[in-house]
Amino acid sequence: MKILANMSGIINDIRVKEGDLVKAGDVVAVIESMKMLIDVKAEAPGLIMKVVCQVEDFVQEGQLLFE
Repeated sequence: MKILANMSGIINDIRVKEGDLVKAGDVVAVIESMKMLIDVKAEAPGLIMKVVCQVEDFVQEGQLLFE
């Protein structure tokens, strides 16, 4: 499973770590964009194998955040 950034912005919070199981709809990270906080949610159940981003990273829409 791959989780991508749903918009460009700064990673404000990461709520999972490698090895965590997630369900569809679980919030895995929060992106700050234009002074708004946007949840990044898992689209399907799965296992977080790798965390690619870090808090305060600037990410582009569609960028890989988690595998």
